Amino acid sequence: MKHALFLAWHALLWHRSRSIIVVLSLAITIWLPATVHLMLNEFRREISERSHATPLIVGARGSRIDLVLHALYFKGVPPAEITMAEVQQLTESGLGIAVPLHSRYQTQAVAGQDGVPIVGTSPEYMEFRRLTIQSGEMLSMLGDCIVGARVAQVMQLAPGDTLLSAPRNAFNLAGDYPLRMSVTGILAPSHSPDDDVVFTDIRTTWVIDGIGHGHQSVTSQTNPALLLGSNDSSALIANAGVLPYTEITKDNIDSFHFHGEPNTFPLTAIIVVPADEKSRVRILGRYASSEMSAQCLKPPEVVEELLTLVFRVEQLVWLCSLAAGLVTLLLLILVLTLSMRLRAEEMQTMFQLGCSRSTIALLQGSEILLSLLLAGTLASAATGLTVWLGGDVLSMLLF
Repeated sequence: MKHALFLAWHALLWHRSRSIIVVLSLAITIWLPATVHLMLNEFRREISERSHATPLIVGARGSRIDLVLHALYFKGVPPAEITMAEVQQLTESGLGIAVPLHSRYQTQAVAGQDGVPIVGTSPEYMEFRRLTIQSGEMLSMLGDCIVGARVAQVMQLAPGDTLLSAPRNAFNLAGDYPLRMSVTGILAPSHSPDDDVVFTDIRTTWVIDGIGHGHQSVTSQTNPALLLGSNDSSALIANAGVLPYTEITKDNIDSFHFHGEPNTFPLTAIIVVPADEKSRVRILGRYASSEMSAQCLKPPEVVEELLTLVFRVEQLVWLCSLAAGLVTLLLLILVLTLSMRLRAEEMQTMFQLGCSRSTIALLQGSEILLSLLLAGTLASAATGLTVWLGGDVLSMLLF
């Protein structure tokens, strides 16, 4: 067998063009289903872990999958909003902890990198997800933000830097006004979607929404272009050019205020952590009525629905891979048949030198075995590299 492998190896080297084509064809046939299987398994593991770690999600009625993916991954925006009244009712019921989420905006591009979601929430979210500060400090005032580890790395941010929010409609001059936020801290890597967003206080997102704002105080040092003049009592009169502040500082924070009742302020989702199993059932029962404007979802069930769709795609890939493998096998048989005909004189010479037919068959089998081993090694290396590099890409494509 040792000598057969030696001769087979040198035969492959001599017919290198044919050997490369055969090995690559086999490697691709093995690589595709193996890569899809491993990547989808990794995707299933990650999404299942985060969904099982999130007890309940409350949001406006509509697409269940959109709401859960928004609350878990901050991707997309639910078509409707709920209000802070839901948080107050859940808190007053004593059934658990309600963690508000408001994520409708993104940051502006920094260092050539696209903007990332701005997530307004409460300190309970950091405790719930067990997020810690790697450098800097937690939020201390309105307008501050803390940055996920991957965002800080990609955008080259550090405590003391600033970020601008991006308006949802660049042509609506009277709508969302960009807010300049101060980066107070960088989160430690959590290897989760929390690494890819910017967190801020829930009230800061309401300032971006236009619900809260501040005003410039008009003095004799104010830009004359912003003044209409003065009245008989020498009081200065401002024109419409006095705009809300784009940055909240210690000097102007007292001028910021909110319009309306806090219970009417918008949220995109609420994460609910029940006190116990009985409280969990009671919360689900509260939102079971069709008269409720909000819905309460169990993330694992909704994610399982999503995975059912995803793994239907995997079955399709397996069928396509099986068909491709069958075609590759037929082509391999054709190549080997033609090769045997072209090498008939070579085989005849070996037979005349004393090689038995079984030895000749062993030589040809050794060539096939070496081709399979080379293709398997190449496919394994390519699969490992693809899974390592493509995990984040798959998450971005799916969400």
